[in-house]
Amino acid sequence: MIVETWAQTDIGIQRQVNEDCHYVDPDKELVLVLDGMGGHKAGEVASTLAMETISLFYKEHSSVHPRDPEVFESYDDHFTLHANLLRQAVFVANRVVLEKSRDDDALVGMGSTVAAMAIRDYTVSTVNVGDSRIYLFRDGTMEQVSRDHTLAEDQVERGIISRDEAGESQLRHILSSVLGVDTRVRVHMDELSVFPEDVFLVCTDGLTAVLSDEEIHEEITKEAVGLDTLTRMIDEANARGGPDNTTLALVAFKKNGS
Repeated sequence: MIVETWAQTDIGIQRQVNEDCHYVDPDKELVLVLDGMGGHKAGEVASTLAMETISLFYKEHSSVHPRDPEVFESYDDHFTLHANLLRQAVFVANRVVLEKSRDDDALVGMGSTVAAMAIRDYTVSTVNVGDSRIYLFRDGTMEQVSRDHTLAEDQVERGIISRDEAGESQLRHILSSVLGVDTRVRVHMDELSVFPEDVFLVCTDGLTAVLSDEEIHEEITKEAVGLDTLTRMIDEANARGGPDNTTLALVAFKKNGS
């Protein structure tokens, strides 16, 4: 298989600063989408610092031994080395962003979401913190493989409210896990094999706050994916008021020669 990637970010209509950022590894082994928060450009600092830390840590340690205690704080045997490495990179970024906010009064309280994919040997490892999402499109279906860290989603997991109720709850906007805010951060990790024609969308809530899952599915599947797909979705988000920055990355797996 060959891997094709595209990424795009837009400030939106109502924001003065773009606090989102993205990273696509030149070797197409790592894709990151981040959404900073904090105001007065602090969110921009948080997301950029987290992006740089995660990408550098992951690339520097991609050939380590799984049990190296100098690299891993913990290791989950249910997942591959690269999934564990990506999660460890997030742990490191959490500390780096938190320490930066403590060193500069202008940056106190800043933080960032992250949705990340590591691609290796026909396997995709994913981690996320916050409400930036990762979707898989396969055989005409759409599945969210990330997990929202919001108070509403936490209530769904505890059986307090239904998923339909969560979609209308005001708590869906309140994050329960964010990079750089506390010494400990909750990270969702997943891993799956990939097949030809699989497509992944990684996005910030600038998209999902204004387009439903059904509308996103329609945009992704209406024609062959590419940069035009991202432009079309960003234009639609802005046509609906563009209340937030919007950042999207697409990863498409194709057969050689297709």
